[in-house]
Amino acid sequence: MSKEQGAEISTLQRFTGCLLGLALGDCLGAYWEGYPGTELAEAYYDGRFDPVNLRMSQWTDDTAMTMATARSIVECAVVAGPDLAAKYLAWFEAGGRGIGRATYHSMKRLQAGTSWNEAGQQGEYGGGNGVAMRIAPVGLLHTFDREGLEADCQTCAVITHRNEEALAAAVAVAYAVIWAAAGQLELETLAVQLASLLPATRTADEIMKAGELVESRVPPLQAFPQLGLGGTAFETAATVTYCVMYWSDDPVTALVSAVVNGGDSDTRAAIVGAICGAYWGEQVWPERWLSQLPGADGIRQLATQLYEVVTK
Repeated sequence: MSKEQGAEISTLQRFTGCLLGLALGDCLGAYWEGYPGTELAEAYYDGRFDPVNLRMSQWTDDTAMTMATARSIVECAVVAGPDLAAKYLAWFEAGGRGIGRATYHSMKRLQAGTSWNEAGQQGEYGGGNGVAMRIAPVGLLHTFDREGLEADCQTCAVITHRNEEALAAAVAVAYAVIWAAAGQLELETLAVQLASLLPATRTADEIMKAGELVESRVPPLQAFPQLGLGGTAFETAATVTYCVMYWSDDPVTALVSAVVNGGDSDTRAAIVGAICGAYWGEQVWPERWLSQLPGADGIRQLATQLYEVVTK
């Protein structure tokens, strides 16, 4: 995309593209979550698999918790820990489709009366991607004012994850969303920019590794195994960075690649969709996908409400 083309995309289109892209990544990736093989990816890159054949699933935790985060910001006009915790708990008690282990145990602690800022999982099991997957609305909130971003990420994080890797990945995603929504995303240097903002963590190291693989044009079937396809924060941050950078001029291929390589495909694709949608706008997503996306009209409405909060 040229700078001139980027200037033609409105901020509202970027907000809508971000939330729709996240939901598309989640719903397209959910069917293939946990897929262990490379056959689908090989078929896609060889031209033997048409992404029109990807199945659209229902929302999982990625979309549901992101929309809960966005609704909380719309209602409170800030990142309010108690309200976020209440909305996450309400979703959990309504069924919590796709919930991760750390979030599950955090919700049980909330039910037992633990304070929202002490409920998050600590230690190794708190190092998952459950914060990064839902942080996009926090990034959108800070599109034009970066002050307080990291504190807001921390507020969102501690409800379910009290782990430095989980927080680092969330901060990285939030900054990428901010730059994308502001039309300031520099894809060629994204990995370096993100890593420079993070503390010394494995997440920062793996993001840099992803950037090096892109710079060396290491193809996806070789790069993804090196970065990891699991649900840890550092694996997800790295594979997202790789997808967004490697297919810097083709967001649809970036999202499909996040899906077809398996592993934690729904969360990876959701975050890729959020960043690419924030940069390219709603119009980049194929109409055939949007027409099948569960709750698309409600997502558009929520994106508009979030935009109004940010720009009032």
